[in-house]
Amino acid sequence: MLVMQEIMDYSGHVSARIPGTDRILIQPRDTSRAALTAADVLVVDLDGELLEGEGPAPSETALHLWVYKARPDVQSVCHGHPPMSTLFTVVDRPMVAARNFAFRFRDVPIHADTTHIRTDEQGKAVAKTLGKNSVCLLRGHGTVIASSSVQELFMDCIELEENAKSLAMAATLGRLLPMTDQETEELRASYGKNDYRISKIWEHYLHKATTAGLV
Repeated sequence: MLVMQEIMDYSGHVSARIPGTDRILIQPRDTSRAALTAADVLVVDLDGELLEGEGPAPSETALHLWVYKARPDVQSVCHGHPPMSTLFTVVDRPMVAARNFAFRFRDVPIHADTTHIRTDEQGKAVAKTLGKNSVCLLRGHGTVIASSSVQELFMDCIELEENAKSLAMAATLGRLLPMTDQETEELRASYGKNDYRISKIWEHYLHKATTAGLV
């Protein structure tokens, strides 16, 4: 579904914590993201040791593991290279909220390391940049998104990139008028009432992917 929405291409990876454990589900390094099946998925521990499946795990597995170590609340992580969101790491323009659903993406931090996040030291540094946020950007590289479920992760991936597209297009029309502090608080309260929204978005895109024969 992430491939279908061009959040994921031949690279990037998604992981999920097995509830109540220190074990992580993650895709193999070399398997096509478009062809991934349940049988391909690996199980690793928080030290990166392969426990189940045929590896190798992604070279940037440390990025995922250190987010889980730092954030017990996080149940799923995505590292992708969505083009519009990544643009905001190489211009002097902050990621602000252009669309109303993007109120939760204001003040997105940018991690300064432009290289691949392969080592424990690098993974720990990314987790520090992410902090308590759900999103951080990697300079010239991509995104890290951390969520409380796979379904919420999918929604955040889609809406972060949609907001970035909207910002880029709006900037060509005139002066940007991002959501204000007052509007953000009003939106936080309004969207707080939409407890069905994550499943609604998930079911919509799942149906699209099923109809297209991708899942």
